[in-house]
Amino acid sequence: MVVRRFAILLVGLAVGWWLFVDTYGRYATPSLEAHTIRFGHFGTYQDYELWRALIAEFECVRPDVRVQQEYIVGLAGQYNTKMRQQILSHTLPDVALVQLGPFHELAGHFADLSAFLEDSVGGDPPLATSLDGTGLSAFQFAGRQRGLPISGGNLLIYGNVECFERAGRFHGQPVPLPDHEWTVEDFRRTADLLTCDFDGDGTVDQFGFWLPRWIYYLPFIWSFGAELTDDTLTQWKLIGAEAEQAFTFYRNLAIGDHVCPRAYEVPQLFQDVGFLTGKVALCVNGPWFQVFLAKTRLAGSYFVAPIPKGKAGRATRITWDGVVMAKDLPPKRRDLSCHFIRFLLSKPVQDQIARTGRALPARRESSTAFVDPPGNTRRLRFIEALSYSRLQPLWPRFGEIDRVINRHLAHLLDPKRELSAAAMLEQLARDPVIVAAFPDFKAMSP
Repeated sequence: MVVRRFAILLVGLAVGWWLFVDTYGRYATPSLEAHTIRFGHFGTYQDYELWRALIAEFECVRPDVRVQQEYIVGLAGQYNTKMRQQILSHTLPDVALVQLGPFHELAGHFADLSAFLEDSVGGDPPLATSLDGTGLSAFQFAGRQRGLPISGGNLLIYGNVECFERAGRFHGQPVPLPDHEWTVEDFRRTADLLTCDFDGDGTVDQFGFWLPRWIYYLPFIWSFGAELTDDTLTQWKLIGAEAEQAFTFYRNLAIGDHVCPRAYEVPQLFQDVGFLTGKVALCVNGPWFQVFLAKTRLAGSYFVAPIPKGKAGRATRITWDGVVMAKDLPPKRRDLSCHFIRFLLSKPVQDQIARTGRALPARRESSTAFVDPPGNTRRLRFIEALSYSRLQPLWPRFGEIDRVINRHLAHLLDPKRELSAAAMLEQLARDPVIVAAFPDFKAMSP
């Protein structure tokens, strides 16, 4: 009986080891050996595959190092929550990707990477001159470089060619495709021509534009000459004539001109599907959208156009994903982590990231790899747009302010309220969250 119980115990231990040894080896971080570093990241399954392949390449170059890949499945918000939990529990990966939005809330927990700026990776020019300037400034905190840009994306206008053709047949003459010099007014006229009730039943069958959330509408706000804050991020500036014009235009797209669908007109439809199915002809999106479209029937039937010019010229929003390193690593793990970061910023790796088409490379000289083959004009538009790309304001309380802006915009777009853009902007400026976040702004205080 004793022998039998002992045998059952051994079998149970063996089965348990077989089931959980890999999990233990991957996640039991306190006993990591000196030659192992942890790398945390988010993204799609394609991103997981890309990072897995790059890790394998690094381990071939450095066979003495094992990189433990820690992929957080799900939306980026889940990853950001996980990173906060890891910071609180002192289990942050040695090296990790980070989005720009939450970076400034967490930056104090990351190592200072300023010394990397003078590095010459693989004989290339120093990173201070090789990496995109907006990307470098994005990950600066309190005068130090707490992160380094890896990949980014700016926003441009996508157009469904089939929608243009259908609208042309409906009107009896072609709807012109936008050119490089098109203006905000050209954009409005084009969206109006693309909005069609083909069967005359009083219901719009094709809309000209998908109304973007405010963060994707930033290029238009800037084109009108409006600003959200000053350079010090202490004064709220989304007020006055330019801002009123930008948001009057925004409201008219949905309610006045009605070239954008309202929620009840396209229930359970979101932007990407609306564009793919031809329900909407134009939308604002980043380079990652091309990878999705390449696998659809629209692969050869869409175009990418620049942001239309306003009275203040042309600007668009760019955002970056960065790489950070945990603070206070043991010397050996810090040294290996630095080697891994340098590998990720090397030109061969940046070229690989660029060729996926999902993101712009942080290294300027890898831009040619993004436009591959060279005749890919759609990808070229994103490279050209780097010259007029801007970072969004990097507010420490970004999530909270984002929710406040969205709430006030919902009031603006409610036809029952008949709220003017000027009144909405005044209410937004008086909101307690805005007043608390921007103490130097007094003009609209009650």
